[in-house]
Amino acid sequence: MSNISKYDILELLAKKMPFYAATQWLKAENEDLDGSTPSDYMKEGKLKEVHKVLVKELEGK
Repeated sequence: MSNISKYDILELLAKKMPFYAATQWLKAENEDLDGSTPSDYMKEGKLKEVHKVLVKELEGK
């Protein structure tokens, strides 16, 4: 996927996680994002990085 949007990330979260778990994932610090939260990364426009980490974590489950 070349152009990742916030919608793409939120849609993937909604399909793969219960609502509460998805919310917690967005607010939790993540080592793969230099200790920042996915939400903060998204606010900074780093959508590809967040998508990559999310896909990696979902595949690991």
